Order: sequence, then structure tokens, then C-alpha cells
Amino acid sequence: MIEVYVSKLLNKFVNRPLLKARLKECGKNFKIGYKSELRNSRYFSIGDNFFSGPYGYFVTNEFIPVKIGNHIMFGPFCKIFGGNHDIKYTKNHIYYAPESKVEGKKIVIEDGAWIGANTTILTNTYICEGAVVASGAIISHYIPPYCIAYGIPAKRFKRRFNDKELMEVLQNTNSKYKFEQLLDIYQKHEIYL
Repeated sequence: MIEVYVSKLLNKFVNRPLLKARLKECGKNFKIGYKSELRNSRYFSIGDNFFSGPYGYFVTNEFIPVKIGNHIMFGPFCKIFGGNHDIKYTKNHIYYAPESKVEGKKIVIEDGAWIGANTTILTNTYICEGAVVASGAIISHYIPPYCIAYGIPAKRFKRRFNDKELMEVLQNTNSKYKFEQLLDIYQKHEIYL
């Protein structure tokens, strides 16, 4: 019990301030869970009101920037893995392969998303505003706005709100999306209540 208490204190007064100073950008109210790691932090941009539960592991490289919006929640044991190994490397064992340079790939999490416990986010993930990712999901693609994404990989979607509730949340959050735009997205991806 004392170990958890000490870990939480060290995280709050040592780890968080050091990480915040090293991030490319960091907004107000940055709270990363105790016993979490954020590696290559200079390639992460994080907005206001970021919270992650304990035991998170977030890493990327110079070729895969990570942009996390405002009002984001991560459950415990969540992971972000930006980058990849060159499996065609022939000069030695893959252990010695340099990081692969890639063009146009990134990881983006828009405002108001909630990432459930033990979720893994991979290169080229785009999680839109207000999306909820179910616990244990693996993501490497586009998640539409205000949807619940689930599965391994997370390719099944369900709407979070009926039309009336959706209009209300868009207005209350000052969303960048318009109601009609979301209906078009839902139709394109065959997403229903």
C-alpha cells in the first residue's frame, strides 16, 4: 500500500512536471497516471485537460507525430505505439534496423474522446471528436465522431446519441462538426444507433 502512495506522490510532483516540460506542446491540467511512461515526448502535442489512468505506455518517433486534443481520458494500461520496424532490413538482425521513415502518417485524437482501459493505438490512427473506444480495442485507422468503436481491430461502430441528443452535444461542446455532416459520415460508414 505504501508503494502505491509513494508512486502516486512521485508521479504528481516529479514525473508529471518533467514530462510536461518535455512535450512539444502541453495544455493545462495534464495528468498522466502513476507508473506510466511517455517516451520521445518531444513528438507529442497534448491539449488541455488530459487524463490517463495508471500503467500507460506512450511512445512514438520523429516520423509519426502524435496530436492529442482537449478533454481526453485514457483508462489504465492504455498504449500508443507510433512507428514501426523495417521487416525487409537485410544488413543485420532487425534489432539493428533504423527507424523507418514514413511520409504522411500520424496519430490524432480529437477533442472529447474517451479511450477505454487496455486499448492499443497504432500508427495512422485518427480518432474523431467525442468518440469512445471500448476497452481492449486495437486501433490503426479512422474512428468517426461521436461513435463507440469496439472489436479487435476496432472496426465496428455504433452511434453514441440519437439525433436530438447529437444536436444538443454539438451545440454544448462548440463542436467543429455540423449535424448534417455527421449524418453523412454515419451513412457513409453505415453507422446506426
